[in-house]
Amino acid sequence: RFFIVKSFNEENVLRCMEDGLWTTQVQNGEILTEAFTKCKNVILFFSINKSRAFQGFARMSTAPSPDIPRPSFVKGIHWDTSDPFRVQWLSRTAVDFWRIGHLKNALNEHQPVLVGKDGQEIEEECGAELMRAM
Repeated sequence: RFFIVKSFNEENVLRCMEDGLWTTQVQNGEILTEAFTKCKNVILFFSINKSRAFQGFARMSTAPSPDIPRPSFVKGIHWDTSDPFRVQWLSRTAVDFWRIGHLKNALNEHQPVLVGKDGQEIEEECGAELMRAM
C-alpha cells in the first residue's frame, strides 16, 4: 500500500533520512499500523509542505511501537503523535509536482497524486507509477 507523508519542514525529513525514524498524527498511526499488519510493503512518499515536490520514498520496516525511540524532531511538535516507527529509504530522489501531475489517485476522487494531505492513501497503480518516476 502507498501513502503520502507530509512534513512541516525539510529538517525533519533530513533527520528521518539519517536515522530512519518517523512519527505521524495519531489517526495516521492507526491506519499505518493496520496497513503494516496486512501488507508486505507499505511505501511512504514524503513531501515537505510548500516544496511542490516529493522528496523521496521509504518502506515501513516496523509498525508504530512505544518501544522504538522517538525522533528528535518530536520536541518541536505541538500535537499528539503516533508511536514512532522505522523506515528504510528506497529513494531520496526528489520529483517536482509538475512532472507527476498527470498521475491520478483513484482513492482521492481521481485528483492528481500531488493533491493529498498527510496520511492520504494512494491507489496501487498510481503509487507504482510514482515510484518509477522517482
